[in-house]
Amino acid sequence: MKQYDSYKDSGVEWIGEVPSHWEVRKIKTFSPVKRGASPRPIDDPKYFDENGEFSWVRIADVSASDKYLTTTTQKLSNLGSSLSVKRYPGDIFISIAGTVGKPIISSIKCCIHDGFVYFPYLKNMNTEFLYYIFMSGQPYLGLGKLGTQLNLNTETIGNIYIPYPSVEVQNLIVSYLNKKCSEIDNVISAQQKRIALLQELKQSVITHAVTKGLNPNVEMKDSGVEWIGKVPKHWEICKLKHVSSLYGRIGFRGYNQTDLVSEGEGAITLSPSNMQNGTMDYNKCSFLSWKKYYESPEIMIKDGDILFVKTGSTYGKTSLVNKLPMEATINPQIVVFKDIKVNNHFLYYLLTNDIVQMQVSLTVSGSTIPTLSQDNILNYVIPIAPKNEQDEIANYLDKKCESIDSSISKAQHQVELLQEYKQSLITEVVTGKRKVS
Repeated sequence: MKQYDSYKDSGVEWIGEVPSHWEVRKIKTFSPVKRGASPRPIDDPKYFDENGEFSWVRIADVSASDKYLTTTTQKLSNLGSSLSVKRYPGDIFISIAGTVGKPIISSIKCCIHDGFVYFPYLKNMNTEFLYYIFMSGQPYLGLGKLGTQLNLNTETIGNIYIPYPSVEVQNLIVSYLNKKCSEIDNVISAQQKRIALLQELKQSVITHAVTKGLNPNVEMKDSGVEWIGKVPKHWEICKLKHVSSLYGRIGFRGYNQTDLVSEGEGAITLSPSNMQNGTMDYNKCSFLSWKKYYESPEIMIKDGDILFVKTGSTYGKTSLVNKLPMEATINPQIVVFKDIKVNNHFLYYLLTNDIVQMQVSLTVSGSTIPTLSQDNILNYVIPIAPKNEQDEIANYLDKKCESIDSSISKAQHQVELLQEYKQSLITEVVTGKRKVS
């Protein structure tokens, strides 16, 4: 790693030492920091026009973009754009709501609302150099956690100190990082495509096993259900309520601060956010007081139960309870399959598969908070193999999915390492720890 001839202390924690000939300055010395603006009320159709000159930027548009903003889902009318803040190709702005702290460079004419800040008169600063500074995430140290917990506004961003080399050096750094980051992104993309293919393979293996069985020569019959298709002739078609009971937290009114306690003082509460690839991450569960656990209408969970998310953005997500470390209950967003009359692993694979997920998509309701009713869930139609075949299929899928999941995990780890390396590289270069030429 090449370095500059001499360094000096920047006096800023996240920057550390910088090359002796670099400056360290507050962002507001390069430009005022301003907020965007919205026409009100924002849902009034008169402010929108699909043929409008200026695109309307939402936080979701920025979250879904990489370095450049190339498209949005809506455009403003002339009236709408006159009441917002116009930005042009090459302009940089930063989200201060939703995906907080994410920088983006516009490639289009657009308007931004007050969930963004921008730099109206950026002087002697390569826009992409500033992008890379913010993309490193390091300038936000001490201001909160990058993502959703940062508290950013025009003042906090304006007072951030950044390293400032000459414009010539900024241009060299941008060219270097464009090349290197593109190379890293290509490798990340290849790994992500591999993950997607492995996930498709896993679903394909599960679908075939739970609808066709393991015997390729078995005689088939029409199941009578479009999304199931043909099944072995000796299999049955039934509803979930015939093979299991389903329980939820009916009547539970939610938590308050006194209900949640520290580790060791209560039972763990299983929630959708803790559901990992078929199992639970118990280390991240919250704790519910013993009093609340025993006095409220909780569902007590045991190994072998199957959890199913009925409410929220992850509705239909499924996990099999295994190696439960202590007494546990469920979050109100979850229902639990208990008293299971079939192989619980076999049922778990059915629930994760398109056979059930297709029915999930047809029965979900609620425009703001997606919700599945327990009655609908119990009436989902599934194919059922004889008990001995259930056991064989479950054992086969356990081994096969474990192998595929291992490959997915390794690829995901590679992606994480590459992303960490990319962030580290950006930080080293924009602070002068690594010299580019």
